[in-house]
Amino acid sequence: FGRRLNARSIVEDDGRIFYNKKYPDEEPKMAVAVLVDESGSMGGDDRATNARLASIVMYDFCTSLGIPLAMYGHTEDGYGKPTVEIYNYTEFDSIDKKDRFRVMDISARSNNRDGAAVRFVAERLEKRPEKVKILIIISDGQPAACGYGGTAAEADLRGIKKEYKNKGVTIFAAAIGNDKPNIERIYKEGFLDITDINKLPMFLTKLVVNYLKKI
Repeated sequence: FGRRLNARSIVEDDGRIFYNKKYPDEEPKMAVAVLVDESGSMGGDDRATNARLASIVMYDFCTSLGIPLAMYGHTEDGYGKPTVEIYNYTEFDSIDKKDRFRVMDISARSNNRDGAAVRFVAERLEKRPEKVKILIIISDGQPAACGYGGTAAEADLRGIKKEYKNKGVTIFAAAIGNDKPNIERIYKEGFLDITDINKLPMFLTKLVVNYLKKI
């Protein structure tokens, strides 16, 4: 990855022929947030594993280009009084260099009350100073939590997507399961059909690259 060709590396066989150099006066023009659905169904077909892989690739990709990145996971405990749990794997402007290790904790857990989690992350992203703000959701299905599902939950998510679009946050949903029609119905033009889950990392980095070309 990179924006400049490193001629000295062409003779090497590791494929690393590009580099990126950030000058002191170059301020980031884009901020990216990734929100991973950690519902129980993510345990099937290596979905959680692929979500971890995609998150690590996104981390390496964005940090190499100096793009501020935050990554979260979410679930709902589903016991007693429903509680949305947010897992903060990486944070904007992180300085401890241990983010890639925390990302390895992405797992299949319980229910998914998407609305609260999407709003939480979108709100943090909306406060960023960058001109372009992208929120990427990795999910295998529509909302399914205690008292939160069906058409009401879908309407809630559509409202959140529209609200934050007006605030400058563009939301995409990468569908990696069998529930793609429902996810497409919710996110419409923000729907990303990941037919081959093994290509998820490449698909997400390409999405960021396409936005980089516009700014």
